[in-house]
Amino acid sequence: MGRRLNVTKVGGAALTDPSFLAELTRHVHTLVENDAAPLLVHGGGPEIARLHQRLDIPFEFSEGMRVTRGESMEVVTMVLAGLLNKRLVARLVSSGLRAVGISGVDAGMLRAAYLDRDRWGEVGGEPEVQPGCLYHLLDRGYIPVVAPVALGPDGNAINVNADLAAEAIAVALDAPDLDFVTDTPGVLRDERVVGTLGAEEIERLIEEGVVSGGMIPKLRAARRALESGVIRVRVGDLRSLEQETATEAVLL
Repeated sequence: MGRRLNVTKVGGAALTDPSFLAELTRHVHTLVENDAAPLLVHGGGPEIARLHQRLDIPFEFSEGMRVTRGESMEVVTMVLAGLLNKRLVARLVSSGLRAVGISGVDAGMLRAAYLDRDRWGEVGGEPEVQPGCLYHLLDRGYIPVVAPVALGPDGNAINVNADLAAEAIAVALDAPDLDFVTDTPGVLRDERVVGTLGAEEIERLIEEGVVSGGMIPKLRAARRALESGVIRVRVGDLRSLEQETATEAVLL
């Protein structure tokens, strides 16, 4: 491939914001101009909830995770592999970028076991990556845009956390760079960005309540990625990532 691979994970909520889509498109152009090979992974939580409500399909959470069964899994697949994936790909392609939208089911690229089917339904744990199709696209100059729907052990599509998917893909492809895009300029402590965060500090910050909610799986994924060989893992908004002021997780 020759170019430096950058795996970027973006949240689903941001993909409903036209101004964010414009900023993200510009960011990807900047990566390409700097001779990077971008690969995007996206989530879709808020849009999934909205479509459940529009279709009058009940849904619930257990221990902070969405319970995904039957019709609910159909909604998840529609939103992740369809609506949001194609919305993002259309924006990138219309700007001149060679983006290709795929889900983890395609070519069996992401495979996962059920996390706890009785409790959460069609929800998978950390996926295994078969990177062949990703290498095929990257080697030909395409930008993969990955929806985190994986192939389950029984041949059905299952939902996996997008942070886990981004981590697993970065590790499998030996990507030197993994970025988690958030709506804050980084990990905040006393309203100030933590510039450098040691991997061993992450659990302590979680225990102290300094970080919470959706930041927790991102930081845990960051730690595992570093421990598995990813060189640089950053957390922040697009501006802070470009200005090199985002939080950088490091192994000390």
